[in-house]
Amino acid sequence: YQRRVHGGQSVGSVLLGLDALLRFTPEVYIDTMGYAFTLPLFAVLGGARVAAYVHYPTISTDMLAAVGAQGTAFNNRRLIARSRVLTRGKALYYQIFARFYGWAGSFSRATMVNSSWTGGHIEALWG
Repeated sequence: YQRRVHGGQSVGSVLLGLDALLRFTPEVYIDTMGYAFTLPLFAVLGGARVAAYVHYPTISTDMLAAVGAQGTAFNNRRLIARSRVLTRGKALYYQIFARFYGWAGSFSRATMVNSSWTGGHIEALWG
């Protein structure tokens, strides 16, 4: 459960979004749940104008930095932090995920955030 959660939840959100899209095609789609990977789905397949309200980013630059620095943190267990190989693997996974997250977020025509902290991370990741 606690491994590769970001990827699993993101795939799940796309499947949920696809199910919703097959039932109804909206003109406007606003993600308020943090399902950024549904944005390209609704924009490309659904032809909807998409927007997002982000309360907390799925991945943040803080998370990327914590793993890269081999620090033990909420998102980096001691076992991984102590191993260069595991750290590099997790850092690569996070970097790839962050790129896809940024790509997905780039489909949002309007993005709203709840704080300057969130705004800074979304700006860094979504562009």
